[in-house]
Amino acid sequence: KQWYQRRVAITAGEQGWIRRLQSLQSIDEGFVRILKKIDPKNTTIIFTSDNGFYFGEWGMILDKRQPYEVTVRVPMYASGPLFPKGSTQDTVVLNIDVAPTAIDVAKKSGAGKPKPGVSDENYGLQFDGTSMLSLLEAPKARNSFLIEYHGMGNGIDSNDSCAHINMRCWYKDNKVWYTEPKFDIPDGEKFCFCVDSRNNTFTCERRVNNNNPGIFTNFLYCSFSSGFNEYYNLHKDPFQMKNMWGTLGEDQKWEFKRRIGRIRECRGFEECNQLDNSGLDFDKPFRDNFR
Repeated sequence: KQWYQRRVAITAGEQGWIRRLQSLQSIDEGFVRILKKIDPKNTTIIFTSDNGFYFGEWGMILDKRQPYEVTVRVPMYASGPLFPKGSTQDTVVLNIDVAPTAIDVAKKSGAGKPKPGVSDENYGLQFDGTSMLSLLEAPKARNSFLIEYHGMGNGIDSNDSCAHINMRCWYKDNKVWYTEPKFDIPDGEKFCFCVDSRNNTFTCERRVNNNNPGIFTNFLYCSFSSGFNEYYNLHKDPFQMKNMWGTLGEDQKWEFKRRIGRIRECRGFEECNQLDNSGLDFDKPFRDNFR
């Protein structure tokens, strides 16, 4: 993994995990109050969240700036008169699908109709995502999707002893948390805490195809701005413990890099979906394509 993860030796406390679960109780209570106020026959609710924090995975804690499953996966629920009650969909759904879904719901419910003489095309709306309703009505297989992040860091050094060039750092002390558990440092003291760096800038392809559990159907490939690469076969390594990039052949590496460039540049759901299913057949072992 990246250099900073090989230097970290922090573990998460069970008490911190319990505190976070306790804090979610207020969200549950607030959500129930909202449900009691709305008209369920005329209201659509989409429930999701921000990216998840680490709680000791790979020695990481209190951050989420890496492309691994524990931070990439988030809950996504939709409820409303246009969504079948109790239904589930295995197709990959992304946060870029929220806006198209909201517009689709408005149109199908009679709201948000174009003005007379104005068509949908006049609005010039084009999304990389698609409506969740369309995925229910006629599932469109989305096997691959893009994960991107631009690392943060100071451009220049400063007189602050906790500032480092191209790093994102600040001081932490026991005043960060007003309840237990606190950092294991004496009161009145502080330490320099670095959470990010500019070379933590990455572009990834996450491919999921559960219909055919082949060699290259469930993987994560990431290209970092530093030149570092990561590849994980999640069929064999679901916890992403071993970076297998060095085991791939040069032709395989070239194909991954070619695909990531095209996926990054595509525009609109149709174009990106066609690209997703074009080129090298990832649903077969590479040996079938490079004999």
